Amino acid sequence: MRVHFAMVALALAACSIACNSNSATAPQSVPPPQPKFSKADIQKAEVDIRAKFEQKGFVVEQVTLIRDSDRHLSGFAKMAAKQSGLLRTKLVEVNKTCTATMDESTSQFIWECK
Repeated sequence: MRVHFAMVALALAACSIACNSNSATAPQSVPPPQPKFSKADIQKAEVDIRAKFEQKGFVVEQVTLIRDSDRHLSGFAKMAAKQSGLLRTKLVEVNKTCTATMDESTSQFIWECK
């Protein structure tokens, strides 16, 4: 009986040492940094919005986006639409609310103006 007790105690001690050495050398898993909007990303989104509305025939006066959080932008686009009448063409001011959202795992983003 004493022999069995000694063998169990020895096995527990060996397991304890092995478990402690594994936890000391095991690499700590650090989550990768999440992408966030940089100044260059913000400028690119503003340029993309401006270009899209100019392609549609608007005269874009201003596009401004600010960072709400690391992966979300909000702002506006101020532009004028050409409206033709019988006698002359005039510009009608149009304001759109714009947002941009970045993917959690990549630095790709999408924007939308309503």
